[in-house]
Amino acid sequence: MKNFFELFLLPQKFAIDLEDLEKKYLDFQNQFHPDKSSLEDVEKSILINEAYKILADDFLRACYLLSLKGIDIRNDEKALKVDQSTLERVLELQERISEITDGNEIKELQEKLNIEVRFLIAAFVKCLDNNDLEIAGQILVKTKYVKKSLEDLKIRKRKL
Repeated sequence: MKNFFELFLLPQKFAIDLEDLEKKYLDFQNQFHPDKSSLEDVEKSILINEAYKILADDFLRACYLLSLKGIDIRNDEKALKVDQSTLERVLELQERISEITDGNEIKELQEKLNIEVRFLIAAFVKCLDNNDLEIAGQILVKTKYVKKSLEDLKIRKRKL
């Protein structure tokens, strides 16, 4: 597997220059666009799209960094075990989401959960910087479930 950071000539760390990433992505897309390329170039374009999607998103980039160190967060079958407090929090969130009856409640909870995601990502970065990979992984597992709750809120909003 090609290292996505190397592909974009970026340092292998969480904090990256997103403008530089986007510029390199657009340059690659011009170079390897499927309409004017060979089959090999199309495959490279697919790889570039996947790499860009992962590196441009804080959560996906964090998960990818841990995967490079042998810790899988996104694949449920291989992911770290969820701790009891996270499970309880997820169940509480799911119950709250199912009981929401108006758009203002959804908006309020979305704002709180987005703040929580930012806080969790910042905590992840500290743990990663300290090479405390087990705690960093647990933080990302929590983040994964909070993000899932945000998706569930979008679905709930459409149903109201």
